[in-house]
Amino acid sequence: MAAKRTDNKEGVQTTLGNLVDRKKVKDSKMKSLRDRLSRKKESKAPDKKRKEKKAKPEKRTSQPKRASKKASPKKEKKPESRGTSKIPETVQEEEPSTTTSLGLLAGVGKKLEEKLTEAGYDSVEQLSNAKADAVSRRVEGMTVDSAKKLIKAAAEYLRTSSIDLEETQTSSAEAEPSAEVSGPEPELTDLDGVGSKLAQRLVSAGYDSVARLSRTRPESLARTVDGLSVGHAKSLVAAAKEAMTSRQLAQVSGEPVTAISTPDPKAPEVAGEKKTSKKAKKKPKVEETVVTVHRKPKPIKVPLTRVRPVRKSSGLPVPQPIIDLAEQMRAQWRTAEKEPVSKDGATSPGTVPVANLTADETVERLVEAAIEVLNETMTTGRPSFEIPSRSADNIVWDEVRDLLLLGMRTISRPYHSLASVVDATRTARVMEIVYELLKSSLHATKREIYYSDVNLFRDQKYSDKILEDVSSMLQTTRDSVHVVAAARGSAMGRVVIRDAGDRIDLTQMGTGGWAITPFLDEVEIVESDAEFILLSEKDAAVMRLAEAKYWNRQPCIVLTGKGSGDMATRAFLKIMVKELEIPAFALMDSDPYGHYIYSVFLRGSKRLSYESPFIATPELKLLGVLSRDLDEFKIPKSVRIPMMPADIKRVKEMLKEPFVQKNGPWVQDLELMLRIKEKAEIQAFASHGFEYLTDQYIPRKLETGDWI
Repeated sequence: MAAKRTDNKEGVQTTLGNLVDRKKVKDSKMKSLRDRLSRKKESKAPDKKRKEKKAKPEKRTSQPKRASKKASPKKEKKPESRGTSKIPETVQEEEPSTTTSLGLLAGVGKKLEEKLTEAGYDSVEQLSNAKADAVSRRVEGMTVDSAKKLIKAAAEYLRTSSIDLEETQTSSAEAEPSAEVSGPEPELTDLDGVGSKLAQRLVSAGYDSVARLSRTRPESLARTVDGLSVGHAKSLVAAAKEAMTSRQLAQVSGEPVTAISTPDPKAPEVAGEKKTSKKAKKKPKVEETVVTVHRKPKPIKVPLTRVRPVRKSSGLPVPQPIIDLAEQMRAQWRTAEKEPVSKDGATSPGTVPVANLTADETVERLVEAAIEVLNETMTTGRPSFEIPSRSADNIVWDEVRDLLLLGMRTISRPYHSLASVVDATRTARVMEIVYELLKSSLHATKREIYYSDVNLFRDQKYSDKILEDVSSMLQTTRDSVHVVAAARGSAMGRVVIRDAGDRIDLTQMGTGGWAITPFLDEVEIVESDAEFILLSEKDAAVMRLAEAKYWNRQPCIVLTGKGSGDMATRAFLKIMVKELEIPAFALMDSDPYGHYIYSVFLRGSKRLSYESPFIATPELKLLGVLSRDLDEFKIPKSVRIPMMPADIKRVKEMLKEPFVQKNGPWVQDLELMLRIKEKAEIQAFASHGFEYLTDQYIPRKLETGDWI
């Protein structure tokens, strides 16, 4: 059991380390460069005693070659007896360069560093000159491929460090007295609300700098520091982020960085400080050296806006209730545009804000989450993933936007618990896969995610669940992590689209229709003269509409999800309603499951509540089949189906939902279903004739405005 825990721990550390290796290598490089510069400055100090001590061993190494082997020991003893000896200044330049620690290489931990040292590779310089075969033989458990990667990383590190060292030396040689004017990092006590006692508690908990405090999460900070509430932790993290952001902006803009920290009491010479500041004013270019330490500012990206489709007139008759509904929808949208609405997330304060991100933005959030787990590993030794809970009690109905959204409550997925270490490892593995997809600009299906590590996931339902957890943890959509699901829906009717550059007229797609693609970011609506959208649960009803070419009778677009709509179908429906500004009507079975499918299209599902703002359509109306339609259209008792206990239970559960209770006609229809205890499918209208659905039922419902 102990061996399994060790293997899991090493695997997890490797998985998380791969996500942040670039940032870690960059920071370690600059730290090594600064150490070398400081050593070189100290070596140039005019201290004769230090020169003599450093020069004595140098004289032994710099003996002339003509000396014999027997005479060399005597010459080595002479400098020890004589206290003074003239040593040329050039001897200092011949001092051997300091070796670089192996721990600075990405992926080299303490254990691997010890193994390399035991094998004789105690520095990066030695490792870069070694051969892969020799390293794999000497180091236990090291393969030839791993050895090649290590040697390549060591050589690359030495190459980049030598270039950075030359640049840093030239910049420091120009203005050596003022090289330390790079703004000092603010102290913890400089933050609002942080006194000396709270600062001590933060340091004891592992948060010894403002930079580390800015990278942590309020929940983990409140859990680690005694007596600190979540609200206070949020304010501390926000203040730390603001301090670090202002410091980086000042450094990038080239302005002198104002020191926030208190002056050092050990430096009594105030005059010297004034001189340094004056010199810094004369040479303001010195601050530019600080930019190499921090991340470069990102260029401002202009948000891409979709081109509005061309609206045309069909010349076909449109029922007046549909025209009135369309005008009412447009008026509501115009009113909503005037109200301030947040760009990414929920207007409700108790919900998780979710945004569609670019690949670079998603990678940045992914790396920050991995760094947070590594920081907890180093500070507390109890790392965990903080994931928003997607249980039913954490789903919030936003009355303003009429959507089901994800609440703020989170669950912890730690590594130190045997019950959750498997899920934590799966989470880290999915994060690694997503990172590789984003870096390579590729997309993958959920099935491919499962087959990337079958032994770890065991079943696809576990990989699907972890994938949704990672998306909600990063506060983004599943499309932003480049993972898609196979789409089942199809569309046809009076609309012209452009799919990956191909112009497609959906009126000429036959009876099968255009298969909705999961890559909706490549789909553009070009033009349309449709006045409404018909969404059907059953593919059989769509076939009847396609054979009749119903869009030639009334200007419409026919859409089907073939059962419970997949994400692509739901997102395509929302795009068409928003861009064409036309109403949509749902044609479902008169049973509890049909009402549930309608609610998923309407307000989103609880499982994917964090994506509701991007795939739910609150403007969707329920056209039929309603419970009252069974008697009104005289559906025979022979084609009606008695409700089962499970159906009755589902209807009662739906009546408890707050978004159902706010809709009076919907409540009345569900209560009528409970009273008659009967359900029927769309195909039940075939008892009056195969064309009854397209000739009588749908036209009559639309002309009378009989919908929910």
